[in-house]
Amino acid sequence: MEQREERLKAFREHKDRFFKEDAHSPLKETDRKKFKSLLYYPINLQYTMIRSIERYPTEPKPTYVNLPTNKEREKKYVKYGRFRFKWEGKEFILQIYRPLGGGELFLPFKDKTSGTDTYSGGRYLYIEPMPGGKVLIDFNRAYNPFCAYNEKYTCPFAPKENWLEIAIQAGEKRFR
Repeated sequence: MEQREERLKAFREHKDRFFKEDAHSPLKETDRKKFKSLLYYPINLQYTMIRSIERYPTEPKPTYVNLPTNKEREKKYVKYGRFRFKWEGKEFILQIYRPLGGGELFLPFKDKTSGTDTYSGGRYLYIEPMPGGKVLIDFNRAYNPFCAYNEKYTCPFAPKENWLEIAIQAGEKRFR
């Protein structure tokens, strides 16, 4: 947690450079030419949490879910576990998924900012492994799926079980 604010600022600068300069940027060429920076909420370290993930059993077989996408088809994931957190005295639970065949954990969510300040389909969270089996989940790193920038991408939306009844005023804001 030391130097977290500085690391978040560096992360944002790196991401903005990627969007502006990298050949793999999700931006359309016309958007890249005039791109200056993504829009972000101010960094608020209250949105940074270290917790354990409550894993779901995988025996006799994992639980699978189909998440809706922007292309009107579903994408299949393994239901990996859940993340519990308290905000303003109330407990919330977010479901965490893993792509079929393994890969990084995936946490899509919607909140009261979705469709106004942030992308209507929800945002994603990066889950950072920590020592002792814990994870760091930092809503300051909440980001838009690539389909928020370019319709050629297929992006899963946050399922209803990950719709929060609070405003998460952290991370990326809506592109347009």
